[in-house]
Amino acid sequence: MPIDFLLELLEDVRRGAGHSFSGIGVLVSDDPDGLPIVPLRPLASTPTFGSTRELLIAVSNKAHELHDGFHIMSSDLCIVRFSQYFSPSIVPGLVADPARRRGGRYMAAMFGSTLRNVVVSGVASADYGVAVFEGGREVRAA
Repeated sequence: MPIDFLLELLEDVRRGAGHSFSGIGVLVSDDPDGLPIVPLRPLASTPTFGSTRELLIAVSNKAHELHDGFHIMSSDLCIVRFSQYFSPSIVPGLVADPARRRGGRYMAAMFGSTLRNVVVSGVASADYGVAVFEGGREVRAA
């Protein structure tokens, strides 16, 4: 899983969503059943049109029903679940970069990237930009 590709994808989503960008969190996992997730919108219709990039831009609009939570992608970057509440355990000793403005998604992505069934995680925010995590470390930021 190329880290640079995920970083570019998240930056494209951030730019593509424009002024109505709600922020985004993604988890790359080939075992989503083993993740501490629950759907935030179980009755929402799931979009099936377009590329992963186009889908993520569409659902990252504040007005879209699926804008909240984390989206789960397989390692080939196909979206397998939209809008999931993700609640990983706090990992003692992990410290986020104090210079970055952090929110709940940022911290969940950082802690969640330590899970054995998470290949990599990433977040994008209008406030703090893009961050990608692997093994509890922020490996790339934009």
